[in-house]
Amino acid sequence: MMRNTRTGNLLRVLLLSLALAVLGGGCSGAGRPEPWAGVTEQVAPEIGRTNQAVVLAASTVSTLDPYYMVSIHPEDSVAAHLWDTLTWLNDDLEPEPRLAESWSLVNDLTWQLELRQGVTFHNGEPFNAQAVKFSLERTSLLGDSLETFASDVTLQNVEILDDYTVHIHTARPAVSMIYELSSVEMLPPAYYAETDPKDLARNPVGSGPYQLAGWDPGGSVVLEADADYWQGAPAIQTLVFQTEPDLEERLATAGSDGAYVIADIPPDRAQSADTVSARLAAIESTRRLFVGLRAEDSHPLTDKRVRQALNYAVDVQGLIDEFHAGYGQRYGSWVNPPNADPSLSPWPYDPEKAKDLLFQAGYAGGFEITMDTPVGRYYRDREIAEAIAAQLADVGIEVTVQPREWPTYLRERLAPKETAPLFLLSLISQGDGLEDTRNLAYDFPFNPTLWRNEEFETLLDRADQTFDETLRSSLLRQAQAIAYEEAPWIWLWRPYLFYGVSEELSWWHPRADGLIYLYTQSG
Repeated sequence: MMRNTRTGNLLRVLLLSLALAVLGGGCSGAGRPEPWAGVTEQVAPEIGRTNQAVVLAASTVSTLDPYYMVSIHPEDSVAAHLWDTLTWLNDDLEPEPRLAESWSLVNDLTWQLELRQGVTFHNGEPFNAQAVKFSLERTSLLGDSLETFASDVTLQNVEILDDYTVHIHTARPAVSMIYELSSVEMLPPAYYAETDPKDLARNPVGSGPYQLAGWDPGGSVVLEADADYWQGAPAIQTLVFQTEPDLEERLATAGSDGAYVIADIPPDRAQSADTVSARLAAIESTRRLFVGLRAEDSHPLTDKRVRQALNYAVDVQGLIDEFHAGYGQRYGSWVNPPNADPSLSPWPYDPEKAKDLLFQAGYAGGFEITMDTPVGRYYRDREIAEAIAAQLADVGIEVTVQPREWPTYLRERLAPKETAPLFLLSLISQGDGLEDTRNLAYDFPFNPTLWRNEEFETLLDRADQTFDETLRSSLLRQAQAIAYEEAPWIWLWRPYLFYGVSEELSWWHPRADGLIYLYTQSG
């Protein structure tokens, strides 16, 4: 989904930023400040029964119709417990079977799925090929939906071969199909076809490990375990997603009794979650923070040397240390490992090199420019933007920072691709190297850089139609090298994210994509 696994959903890639904090990928050694000893993963050998667990988050759930849910956290975390998908991204962001037991490529435009038998939706409808056809084709019928599976894979239709076999036909080769299928919740067709959309937004029906027990919009979502769930009865009987915007109130819970996951903890308060009754859990995000550069219509950014100069002029490690308490990983390629080109190292901080490039480009005296930034969507976003502006001023570039509330930033600047020449943004990744690379495609919906390189586009288009994984990886690495040199972004860093976790949930650990998933069998 972009949610369990919304990898190919181009619109949601940006809209995930609506969450106040989104989790990331596996912890690597670089970028960790000391001490790190308190940030550990503890796994209990057995998982016992827990009556209730509470997830405390800063943001709210706005709807319970899955195709309209926006953020990985907390909306998609709720969705992952209510609905099943055909495939699932595991904790390593690798696709594995879920309601589709197996799949195969019939030809370049057709995928065959063999479906799991014996699964029933919570309202008694059977899960079968008709449910798959209805759910996948519904993604093309909701004009105001945020679910773009149909367009992402160029869906033509779903053909039912028998009750548990389908063919998915596409207009173009859909090499990321198995990733994309993890984004679409399976729905009981009769209920979702016959129920008023307003009721669907409040009364969901799925086949997941939990059913809705109560929802107070702006407050809490309460889920009750389905003892007959096909993977086994959940170990946690009641699961509550509770909105608590006050950070101090969330942190205070870390010292109380009960089973809690405390989310949305900023880096400089992370150690506050490490208490006698709770542990601090951390993970490096797959989110990429960057400053986009409008490379094709904003002089002097049309000159590659100027864009490169801006990269040399920003002290990324200094920003990480000052604003994220040292927690953050600078990246060379915006594509996340293991799909990143390992030969691309982070750009060094070299203001003298920046000045030299500006001189070569004819801007020895610098220039004036504006930069858009959201306010309150990423931790200390406005302060980061202002600090970048100050660093650019050191090499003669005078930047006027234009802060905007997120709805305005999204609606008036990003969506129509009418940002200032510089703009601060962050995109999440869910492990698909092709989708990561596509973030810089000219026609990517939320790529206001307007950067266009024909060789890059050709390589990306070839990779988009290549089922040979070795060849596709080679094509994507070539494309990464071109974008790295062309520098349509100021490459910044991948943030860490932090949780306070009660000892009763000692088996739980963060996921790379930010999903908070608490289903497990008791044992």
